[in-house]
Amino acid sequence: MSQSQEEPQAGMYLSRLGIKNFRSCYEVEVELQPNITLLVGENNSGKSNVIEALRLATTPLNRRSTRWFDESDLSHGREAEEAQFRASYDGLTSAQRAHYIASLDVETNQAAYTTTYKRDESRQQMRPSVTAGPVDGPDAEPEKRDQIAHVYLAPLRDAQRELDSSDGNRLLRIIRYLTDEDEQEAFRAQANDSFTKLKEHPVLTSTTKEIQGHLGELTDSVRGQTVEVAFAEYELHRLARSLRVKMAEAGIPPADLTESGLGYANLLFIATVILELRNAQHMELTLFLVEEPEAHLHPQLQAVLLDYLWEQAEASLKDDSHGPAGRIQVIASTHSPNLASSVGIENVVALRTRVDKERVRDDDGQEKEVLRRKTQALPLAKLALTDDERRKINQYLDATRAGLLFARRVILVEGIAEAVLLPVIARHCVFKGEDQAKQRRDFHGVTIINVGSVDFAPYITLLLSAVNGCRLLDKLTVITDGDPDIPKEQKTDDGEAEGDQSDAQTSTAAAPVEGGPGTDADGDEDEPEDDDDAAVNNRKDRLTAHAESIGASDHLIVAEAPHTLEADLLDPEVNEPVLRTAFLTQRRRSRKKWQEILDDERGRSWGFYLKLRKHKKFIGKGEFAHDVALAIQSGADFEAPRYLADAIRGVLLDARGDEG
Repeated sequence: MSQSQEEPQAGMYLSRLGIKNFRSCYEVEVELQPNITLLVGENNSGKSNVIEALRLATTPLNRRSTRWFDESDLSHGREAEEAQFRASYDGLTSAQRAHYIASLDVETNQAAYTTTYKRDESRQQMRPSVTAGPVDGPDAEPEKRDQIAHVYLAPLRDAQRELDSSDGNRLLRIIRYLTDEDEQEAFRAQANDSFTKLKEHPVLTSTTKEIQGHLGELTDSVRGQTVEVAFAEYELHRLARSLRVKMAEAGIPPADLTESGLGYANLLFIATVILELRNAQHMELTLFLVEEPEAHLHPQLQAVLLDYLWEQAEASLKDDSHGPAGRIQVIASTHSPNLASSVGIENVVALRTRVDKERVRDDDGQEKEVLRRKTQALPLAKLALTDDERRKINQYLDATRAGLLFARRVILVEGIAEAVLLPVIARHCVFKGEDQAKQRRDFHGVTIINVGSVDFAPYITLLLSAVNGCRLLDKLTVITDGDPDIPKEQKTDDGEAEGDQSDAQTSTAAAPVEGGPGTDADGDEDEPEDDDDAAVNNRKDRLTAHAESIGASDHLIVAEAPHTLEADLLDPEVNEPVLRTAFLTQRRRSRKKWQEILDDERGRSWGFYLKLRKHKKFIGKGEFAHDVALAIQSGADFEAPRYLADAIRGVLLDARGDEG
């Protein structure tokens, strides 16, 4: 069977929005995905400005504009120029290509509309004009452009107030979308009949009688008057004002929304908006613009909401051979790593800020230098990642790791030990002076990403690849292990000595003997050394070469441990008591083995490294790191190895090499 018979046509969607001279968007293009696109970025990166631009470039679904262009919206330093929004639409069906022929590029089958805001001197205000097509010709069929609309959901919305509003507009719109005119008239008539019958209720009849008695005393001698207390004849909109949405947990009688949590009230409000969208079938495309969909929601509800929005966008796809396509496209701005990690990086556009220097003349005609904050857009779908790399990143971008999409300073580490120890070492060892309070505070803003001992290369590609001159990060710090090769003569088992007599006396006869055949000091079976491809790929020369291959060699800092983290912590002599205590906490009968590490002829760090490489279960690295971190926090003397201290200091340097 043909695709047209079996599958609905996708229909047109907004694929690109070009923004020029609007707030921080001096000149930026935002590429969007057909079903859902998340705009992510730190505060002041321009997320709200992009959403506002979308509102100005399209028509509100209810035709009631709440956003107008003001002169203050012009970019700083460009106040004398016009602002421009160019919306490009892709995926047009054959029917849509015919309907939008006036705005169509026949070579690409894309439609485009350009909205320009220019100052009207006669009216002293900014006035819009719209052109169509690849050459910006006259918009000959504006009614077709009006078939592309938006619904806007504001940030920090008060869902309880919106749904409980006495104007009844939201419920009225839903009623009108869901029912036909005959049903609405029947409802109105039945409601008014019920109110009429209430006239006979004693409350109203006694009230009428008493008022009539006093009124008669005042009017009968001149011209008598008759009074009646009754309900007015209600139209549908007046009835809607009296309706209230109630809600409660399943099984509990619904109550006023003020008794519900803000999160669930917010979901209810969004559900009513989606309901409104799903019944707007007379439109070709409706953009659902949502700022901060995570408002008032805990992480689990955020995931439910995003899945719901995605389903609704997909459910809107239908065959448009008998009418408009009715497609819904979701575009949301968010600060939530939970949401950003749920859609896949191909559906994420990261917004970043670039600060440019410009020379201008002041009122006295003197030239001076000013800084301009300009928004850049980085569509992650455009990154040069292989399919396997993209899948790997999506798998690892759980809620914690997705924080790197919002971060300014990032350190990638190989495992849990580095992730646990780095913040403690930074605060208590590297920036421990009284005059370094600012650095300690700044380090709280560093995002430490544990990639789980896998290849760093895909993450370097994600964070440092440039698209249209924009990167997620200007600088990336990677902390990796050198993992030097072990000489062949040291690869054979060097035997395991028995524990100290003082320890042996406390052990039972049934306890495993340290150094028994095929066991390590705690009786675990030895594991042969394995070739670790990830370890080889994560060596400094490989990572540096990879950064150079994507044109990012100046943006990557690799801090390589001479051996491995745990071993190189032993290099500063002052650290030995803390590390010995952490080691013996796990291996109580291994004092002699610790001494062997210290006495190794190639150095204590090499001795510890050799044990770690030869016996995979020599220590539990996560537990070891936690014990060391607790000791440091408790005030034990400790010193950061040089490579680690350099990495911690380096991550606080900005692109100019200055702190902050």
